[in-house]
Amino acid sequence: MKMHNIQWHYRFSIINQIAILMLLFTLFGVVGMAISNHIILSVQGNAHAINKSGSLRMQSYRLLSALPLDDKHRDYLQELENDLDSKELRQVLSTSSLQSQYVQLTHYWKETLKPTLSAAKQPNDAKQEVIFFVSQLDTLVSSIDQLTEQKIRLVAYTQLIFTALTLLLLFGSVWHFRRRLLLPWQQLMSMANSIGHGDFSTRFRPRPHHDEIATLGIALNTMSEELSTLYSELEQRVIEKTHDLQQKNKVLSYLYHSSQQLHSQAPLCARLRQILAELQHIIPDSYLQIRLYEDNQHTLFNEISLAPSSRPEYCPTPDCERCNEDTSITTPLNNRLLHWELTDQIHRYGLFVMQLPENSVLTDEQNNLMLLLTKQISAMLAMEQQNEQQQQLLLMDERSAIARELHDSIAQSLSCLKMQVSYLQMQSETLPDNCQKLLKEMREELNVAYRQLRELLTTFRLKLTEPGLLAALENTLNEFNQRLGFAIHFDYQLPAKCVNSHQSIHVVQIVREALNNILQHANANWAEVALTLNNGIVELQINDNGEGITPNPEKINHYGLIIMRERANSLNGSYSIRVRKEGGTQVFVTFPLITTHKDPIEKGANHNE
Repeated sequence: MKMHNIQWHYRFSIINQIAILMLLFTLFGVVGMAISNHIILSVQGNAHAINKSGSLRMQSYRLLSALPLDDKHRDYLQELENDLDSKELRQVLSTSSLQSQYVQLTHYWKETLKPTLSAAKQPNDAKQEVIFFVSQLDTLVSSIDQLTEQKIRLVAYTQLIFTALTLLLLFGSVWHFRRRLLLPWQQLMSMANSIGHGDFSTRFRPRPHHDEIATLGIALNTMSEELSTLYSELEQRVIEKTHDLQQKNKVLSYLYHSSQQLHSQAPLCARLRQILAELQHIIPDSYLQIRLYEDNQHTLFNEISLAPSSRPEYCPTPDCERCNEDTSITTPLNNRLLHWELTDQIHRYGLFVMQLPENSVLTDEQNNLMLLLTKQISAMLAMEQQNEQQQQLLLMDERSAIARELHDSIAQSLSCLKMQVSYLQMQSETLPDNCQKLLKEMREELNVAYRQLRELLTTFRLKLTEPGLLAALENTLNEFNQRLGFAIHFDYQLPAKCVNSHQSIHVVQIVREALNNILQHANANWAEVALTLNNGIVELQINDNGEGITPNPEKINHYGLIIMRERANSLNGSYSIRVRKEGGTQVFVTFPLITTHKDPIEKGANHNE
């Protein structure tokens, strides 16, 4: 604002005034000389025109004396006409006042005098016409003389006028600069002398004109006032800088502690709530929330915030007290919503949401803090997902090795026993009834053992390429979509990451068995897989519109149904299969969430690590 005012003042600066006066002096001189030069140039050629007029007068008398004209004298006639129509004469007589006389003269020559001279037999025949032509020439010469005298007088008047204007401008300049420059300068010198002696009471009187002197006076007036406030402003600036450094130190300390907190062994929700609680002190009046996605899907997420809430049904740490803490956080009604993606080049892990009051904005430092914090959280989530994938791969490798060992040892032994029992049963005619009954029981037990072994091998060979139940189910459904020839409807309503890896394997195996039954027996063109959570109980439904199920299906060698029932029992849940009212079959499985259970195989893998 000050720079703008100073620039506006300088539009009337003394330098500009001096420059304007110099330009005016120069302008007066140049304009006066230009006008005089123009007038003088306009006079040029007048003498030549007068001489040419005299020549025309002489030629006309020569032609009169030569009458009658012969061929030789007719050249004189042409010469006179050429002189009358010469370029020099026409240029001088081009002014409006002389042009009419020149036109009359040439018209008289062409229409009257020239024909008369050509037809005259003696001088008296054209004497009067020549005398009249000469009188017109005399009138033209007199007009040229008068015009020349007028222009000479105009040059003299022009020089007098511009000389008078220059003198007036000179006297006006002396008076102007004495009032605008000399007197204010003396006042400034007096004020500077007073300031040099320590007297700051002297003030430069305000002036209506704004120039360098006025600016200097205003500056001297404000200088004494600014000196008295200078120390207080410096002290306030030191306080602000100290506060700024404290805030930056607080931010750096927060980032350091948040990095340590994120990589601690506490539950993820407890770590994130602790980070949000500390961030609340740095950015007050804000409502903070972190959403963690399930398998990169923004519609399925866990919400972590500082708002008081009851413990979620799927919480893995029942001894954690974070959910029951009263943080006294209320969501603002009129707010601005900001968000930052928790992502990297491969996955979208979630969203960091902040709500601010309507008129609040984040400073650059706070915005940079949020960017760094989201990068830290994204890196932590990526590391945890990578560790989970590595543990899952190790677990899958160990299960595959166990499956190979079981297949190479127990499976072959069971197959050998089945063959031997079959051989004995073929010799049943020579065996007593009690032995035949015993062989039948052995055969049934071998079948049960072989079926259970097959189920175990299937479980161990099941590949979960991505962590989480949702990703495993999506891969399974994509596989059966191609095999069935139609898209299976999938309704997943579970909170993110609420089912542990042990339960996920059993759920995936139940879904695979149910879809395989639909493929093999149902002859359906529609199927649905739905998972919901109701009061801590997971409800799994597999529906189809096929031919339906027969009564007591497990009694007619439906091993897939037996496998699903035993899987449900492994989940401490219930299993049922029934005919749908709309047609087709419904497999309904319920099981409670197990938040502290660890798969024995997984424990062994972790122990081996």
